[in-house]
Amino acid sequence: MQNRTTRYLLSAIQAIIGWEWLMSGGNKLLSGTFPQGLANALNKGIKHNPNNWYIAFLQQTVQPHSIFYGYLIEWTEVTVGVILLSGSLILLGQPRVAGESQHRLAVAFSIAVAIAAAVAAVMAVNFHFWMGGWVIPTFNPAAPYSEGIDLDGLLPALSLVIIIANIALIQEMTGGSLLKRFARFAHVSKAPALAQMEREQVS
Repeated sequence: MQNRTTRYLLSAIQAIIGWEWLMSGGNKLLSGTFPQGLANALNKGIKHNPNNWYIAFLQQTVQPHSIFYGYLIEWTEVTVGVILLSGSLILLGQPRVAGESQHRLAVAFSIAVAIAAAVAAVMAVNFHFWMGGWVIPTFNPAAPYSEGIDLDGLLPALSLVIIIANIALIQEMTGGSLLKRFARFAHVSKAPALAQMEREQVS
């Protein structure tokens, strides 16, 4: 990513999103009561949630193990925040760092940032549904004071920007070799299954 302006803009987006998740997870950790109080918070969210499929998911999967999910949520948020913030600092440096070990570290960090952004997108969508939100803006007479566009709904879109930008950065730093190796691995992994399907069709 040779364009300095683009690099700085991406760094700013990653820093803002990273700080948001770090503060969210840090507050949960410092409170010391989040895992124990998650079940009660879920009950409150379920009462007026219009998404029946999501209510079923919470009641059948999350609530029976709410303490485990509580610890998982707070530590995941902190981890995502730290990775995104660290990635934003690396972007402020040169797009191609000197030295083989430093170059590999930059590639590894870009991969970690892309994965963290994907996790952040999933968590943001999950929170959006827990708050009773919809995938697209729509009228909701049951919530007359809600805004037309939920700003939390922008987090998945910004996370997607981070993912795409870091994949492009990985491709640039590796000359596309990393993605080619992944595609080759995926093709080799599918080959036995395809061969089995062909044998079944012939028989």
